[in-house]
Amino acid sequence: MKFNDLLLGILVLLGGIAIYVSALGFTDIPGQAYGAGTMPRAIAIFAGCLGLFMIAKAAIAGTRMPRLELSGWVRSRRSVLSVVVALVLIVFYIVAAPSIGFVPASLVVMAVLMLTLKTRPLTAIAVSVLACVVIQQAFGRLLLVPLPRSEFLEFLW
Repeated sequence: MKFNDLLLGILVLLGGIAIYVSALGFTDIPGQAYGAGTMPRAIAIFAGCLGLFMIAKAAIAGTRMPRLELSGWVRSRRSVLSVVVALVLIVFYIVAAPSIGFVPASLVVMAVLMLTLKTRPLTAIAVSVLACVVIQQAFGRLLLVPLPRSEFLEFLW
């Protein structure tokens, strides 16, 4: 789908406002100058400014009516299948990760998505394994984000 700048600017502005409002409920960390809402608020402000810029640019260019056009990829079965597979994998991760853990669930998601996008099998598996371990270590160990744990891979972490 193709959006013109006016419609996309409105969507980005509304998204920025929604992120900012939802981040207002995040609590501050005692003794810290920043809290859990700092980055979401910063991203929301950036998105709001970007949305306003896009709206102003479209208004100066004389764009009148927000228009929605279907792009060429929508006519391709392979592209539509890739989007459907991506959406199914997101649902799979949401459902499966709490019970089987982050590493197995994300490994399946990344490998299947790469294979759907015609990546060589050996490359897809190698990159999936490496990415899962790096993401788990970065978020689980360094940033202390509680990722879903796996009962049968407990020995790794």
